[in-house]
Amino acid sequence: MDKPLKKIWLDTDPGFDDWLTMLLLGSNPEVDWLGVSIVTGNAPVDITYDNALRIKAHDGLSVPVYRGCEQPLAGAIETAQRILGDSGMPTTGAILPPGAAVDAPGHAVDALIAAVRTHPGEITVIAIAPMTNIATALAKAPDIAGKIVEIILMGGSTDQGNHTAAAEFNIYADPEAADVVFRAGIPLRMFGLNLCRQLLVTNVEVERLRALGTARATMLAGYLEAYVRIRSSDGSVPMPMYDPVVALYLEAPELFQFLPAHVAIELKGELTRGMTVCEFRVPRRAPVTTQVAHLADGPAAIELLMQRLSAILA
Repeated sequence: MDKPLKKIWLDTDPGFDDWLTMLLLGSNPEVDWLGVSIVTGNAPVDITYDNALRIKAHDGLSVPVYRGCEQPLAGAIETAQRILGDSGMPTTGAILPPGAAVDAPGHAVDALIAAVRTHPGEITVIAIAPMTNIATALAKAPDIAGKIVEIILMGGSTDQGNHTAAAEFNIYADPEAADVVFRAGIPLRMFGLNLCRQLLVTNVEVERLRALGTARATMLAGYLEAYVRIRSSDGSVPMPMYDPVVALYLEAPELFQFLPAHVAIELKGELTRGMTVCEFRVPRRAPVTTQVAHLADGPAAIELLMQRLSAILA
């Protein structure tokens, strides 16, 4: 008897590493990808939505893409454009051509609610962006919390941050939304910066893509090269790979190890707003809310990523 496909929903803010995640999910024969909700994150939602539609058209993805929340639940919009540029997707080569102007009708929050209610107890939500859409859906339809199998998220950290000294970007951009999600009672699986720093890409991976020689591989290599250069102007310093870790976990869970924890979101700290406070002394000090990824076979995970991209782009 064939194994049933794993139903997933992706919440994202493309972003180059979001693009890689979409490529991996779109080529995974074991998942049934129901939809994509777009949110303000790496750039305002008008830009991240446009990026998603460029990716969809360029790579022939058939999944519906829904435009989502423009503003965080509280506070001002915080993007990563000061690092990633206006588009949120820098490149050293050709730019992704335009996609459609619009895609699936309706708001992303309503689409997510409808999907979970249509498939109760079946959908795993993949969250690789600020969690404004998900928190808004939970506020609008509290019943869906008990109908989501699990939320697998790239966000947070067990140690230092990246957007601030204490906070990772996806959480910092809307900590109130993250707080709603982490308090909702939904099983959570967190891939934080501490884990992603074990998966490193360099100019070696850039040249592996270029060596494929296809137009799609050459274009992606330009984006990967710009990504690697975030840390150093010449790409000599290895760069952590962030969002694709969730898609790699879906395909090869044996590459990752987890610790149970209670994770709380800091909302008030002058220096620590957006911090994911991880209490590992569970259940003695607090109930378990989250499986926190703490160890990965980083070289094997990056090799799997490159093998899959090579197969997709050949």
